[in-house]
Amino acid sequence: MSARPRRIGILGHTGRPGVRHAIVALGRRLGRRGCEVRIERELAATLDRPGEPLERLAAWSQLLIALGGDGTVLTGGRALAGRRGVLLGVNFGGLGFLAAAEQDELDRAVDAALAGTWPVVTRPLLRAAVTRRRRTIARACAMNDAVVRGAGGHAAIHLQMHALGQDLGHLVADGVIAATAAGSTAYSLSAGGPVLAPAVEAVVVTPVCAHSLGSRSLVLPPDDEVNLQLIGSLDRCVLVLDGQEPLPLEPGDDIRIRLERAGVRCVDNPGRPFARSLQRKLGWQGSARRSM
Repeated sequence: MSARPRRIGILGHTGRPGVRHAIVALGRRLGRRGCEVRIERELAATLDRPGEPLERLAAWSQLLIALGGDGTVLTGGRALAGRRGVLLGVNFGGLGFLAAAEQDELDRAVDAALAGTWPVVTRPLLRAAVTRRRRTIARACAMNDAVVRGAGGHAAIHLQMHALGQDLGHLVADGVIAATAAGSTAYSLSAGGPVLAPAVEAVVVTPVCAHSLGSRSLVLPPDDEVNLQLIGSLDRCVLVLDGQEPLPLEPGDDIRIRLERAGVRCVDNPGRPFARSLQRKLGWQGSARRSM
């Protein structure tokens, strides 16, 4: 950040233990430093305080602090999409792979973000557009992934897939995941997709439980897009963004997904490199003894 932030927004998971207590203490510390603090509306209601709708809070904040798990960080990231504000994620949940710091590091992380001693990196977003009968009916963004699947999760879907300037044919699968580098360590990884380093600008397209041995993950360059035409399913189908926002689909819909030029500016912790997170949080294995 070029200038020290003074407008601080706070977003938090209302069900995570310790979040409300941390916000009260954090608000006092920031106030003593001359910062103006505003809290997201639903979280503020649990503290009997006035709050701001998330979109308005994101537009106002120079620094948006997200306290919770990865879902809270993703919510903050989508709200900041294309804005100048910076996101600081602090893990009060379980895995917390996207957070820059853990709960017991909150004060240190906030101090580093205010002082500018931790770098700010831009994470790319996915942009998804749904076209129905030649009319765009929805546009939305995702920080991790966009998933086309059955709403009930028990019936295969039929899709026509187009990417790299070619028709890639008819795909029958439980779903298809399009993920950013950040999202490559989430649902896509569980479905057998590759891990991408955070600096890689690409879209990973991973079929979920494909009904063919030849259907594998595909890594697309940043200027390409994947086009999925929904042929049909025995189940209702949805487009799910970051595992949180389902959009209903109909047979014949076209879903186009690509990297968004405007990303999310995030505080990065230099003391927690990506490779270490792979080892500590995802259990990346390897030792000299095992290789002998």
